[in-house]
Amino acid sequence: RAEGKSPGSSSQEQQSDSQMVQITEALLRGRAEHNDRSLGNLKEISLHQQNLEGVNRALTRLCPEIEILYLQHNLISKIENLKRLRDLDYLNMALNNVSRIEGLERNEKLRKLDLTVNFIDVDALLDVERLRVNYNLEELYLTGNPCSEFEAYRLFVIGTLPQLKRLDGHHVTATERIQAAQELPETRARIVMAAKELVRAKGGNPDLVDAEQVEDQEVNSDEETDLYGWSAEIRLADYRRDEKKKAREAEEEKDRERKRDPYKAAQEEDAKNRPLFHPDGAPRQCNDGRWPFRMEEDRVGNVVCRITFERFLATSMLDVDIQPTYVRVTLQKPEKKDKIIQLSFPAEVRPDDASAQRSQNTGELCLTCPKLHWDPSMRRSAEEGDPDYTPGMARLGKKPAGQGGGG
Repeated sequence: RAEGKSPGSSSQEQQSDSQMVQITEALLRGRAEHNDRSLGNLKEISLHQQNLEGVNRALTRLCPEIEILYLQHNLISKIENLKRLRDLDYLNMALNNVSRIEGLERNEKLRKLDLTVNFIDVDALLDVERLRVNYNLEELYLTGNPCSEFEAYRLFVIGTLPQLKRLDGHHVTATERIQAAQELPETRARIVMAAKELVRAKGGNPDLVDAEQVEDQEVNSDEETDLYGWSAEIRLADYRRDEKKKAREAEEEKDRERKRDPYKAAQEEDAKNRPLFHPDGAPRQCNDGRWPFRMEEDRVGNVVCRITFERFLATSMLDVDIQPTYVRVTLQKPEKKDKIIQLSFPAEVRPDDASAQRSQNTGELCLTCPKLHWDPSMRRSAEEGDPDYTPGMARLGKKPAGQGGGG
């Protein structure tokens, strides 16, 4: 009797296909124990012997800063979905089912690539030319692939990739480099001929061997638009990613500083969350930089505030905010926390008529703020009641030229 498949055999096959091992967040976190299961800043991960049949986008989406990636001893048949790993330094895909070298053009920092014991044959040896754009590639391993048995295999790879320092574990000598460069055209022609014969034997179209590469293109995915090649959009995306990385690293450094000095961290936290006003709305006095200051009233109805800043401090870093009852000067620091000095006026002033001057010799900031309620008759009464009053003292309380203060 002829044997046939049972009714449930096809459903069992479909079920086995659907159970193909995929890279998931749970798998990645389970293999990131050395990094407290954190994925955003993960630098190294080992996914060997997981029976993976491919690399999906979960890896690059959850672990964008991977530098060392171990994928050896799996069932992966295609190098794909790695283009977003811009910091990738070492990729190990030994003992897989890879038959083509592709998908690594965007990994500019790739330094070491291990494709030992895969299925890269002579018809795919020309794919080595795709690695020319990986200028930092120093080590390449293709041992155990059918292409490595080709007579001129080593010379072709060395001549095609002048940046290599080691091939299959052996140093590239200066003699090999010179010979490979001289014989590269002839060697490449022999490889093309052998590749066409192999493709013809497999029943393929030999005319497709050494055909022109498809131009860079834009592919729409379910998650977002993936950009291939080099463009202004890619450059902007890289910049934003680097900025996010720097911000996160700065925040991590702050966390380490807080753990090293809890008292200082508590002070910074209090300063960060402190209110600048009392519950009744009155301004609080604060002086983060501990700058020397003086607050005085002159005889012409002004409140004069003098704050001594460092002499070589750029005036552009000072932001002065004068209000009727207080003045606030903020020292703006681009990469650090701003420092504030806030002082209350002894009398209400007119901010629109106030002026600010900075001394180039001493660095002192002088704020002259006219009082809101001031009667000029008060000046005359002060002149009549003070026998030592001199007209030259009227402006900012200074003595007239040529009087007082020796030298």
